[in-house]
Amino acid sequence: MIYRAQVLESRPLTPSAHMIRVEKAPGFDYLPVQFCGLELATSAGSEEYPMSLASSPTQEFLEFGARLSDSPWKKAFAALRPGDEVEIDGAYGHFVLDKGRDALFVAGGIGITPLKGMAEYLADTRSPRRAVLVYSNRSQEEIAYRKELQGLEQTDPHFTVLHTLSREPGSSAWRGRRGRIDAALLQDAASRLIDPTYYLCGRGAMVMEVGQLLLRLGIPRERIAFEVFRGYS
Repeated sequence: MIYRAQVLESRPLTPSAHMIRVEKAPGFDYLPVQFCGLELATSAGSEEYPMSLASSPTQEFLEFGARLSDSPWKKAFAALRPGDEVEIDGAYGHFVLDKGRDALFVAGGIGITPLKGMAEYLADTRSPRRAVLVYSNRSQEEIAYRKELQGLEQTDPHFTVLHTLSREPGSSAWRGRRGRIDAALLQDAASRLIDPTYYLCGRGAMVMEVGQLLLRLGIPRERIAFEVFRGYS
């Protein structure tokens, strides 16, 4: 389906990331969660960019989140305001939730977007499946959707978030995990689940590194799903 939609909300997620919510067309449906082409008017002309949905299909809007850059498309995305129009093309993709298994989500930075949508779907449908999110960021201020994830933990007894920060100043008040995602953290997360599917999303280097860790831990390749976000470091 291709349609024009109005922007409902536009706001910063972190100092380096932005989100929008747009109208969901009647009859528009998608699996939790696919991606869409999002076409914007930019300084270089009309341009479409593939964007993972950051919202569950149970919700009445579509949500997208992006890490910002100096590209014309990213500048246009950050400049969107309620009432502006965008073009939606989709939904597409095979990086979707297996509703019959527990889930171990592993996100780096803005790679949280599709995994947030999957977690919302589990909560909204009151799924008995358990899910753990391992979420890596450089610092506290770069944790996207922090309040939303806290809300999901409070409302869904089957959902847990394990944060780790790789560059948080040692002088800060952060009392959680520090450092990169390692085997011990993945094993801790997996110990809370029964035969989960592993979903990896973020920049290519992170996805490859975590994927190799899981294989060395003996996780079968067919139980590992991944989506790479390109174009940011």
